[in-house]
Amino acid sequence: MRTKEHPAKPMTVDDALYEMELVGHDFFLFHDQSSGRPSVVYRRHAYDYGLIRLGE
Repeated sequence: MRTKEHPAKPMTVDDALYEMELVGHDFFLFHDQSSGRPSVVYRRHAYDYGLIRLGE
């Protein structure tokens, strides 16, 4: 299994989508600026996007 670590600077969902496209991955884990929690943006079918936010 490959392990990767990256800085967890807070960012907006739009910034996370930009970063995901920049690295060419289908998902991107980030620290959500609005909720203060870890979240994931991901690519769905037909060039749509999804967002997963952790609850309390």
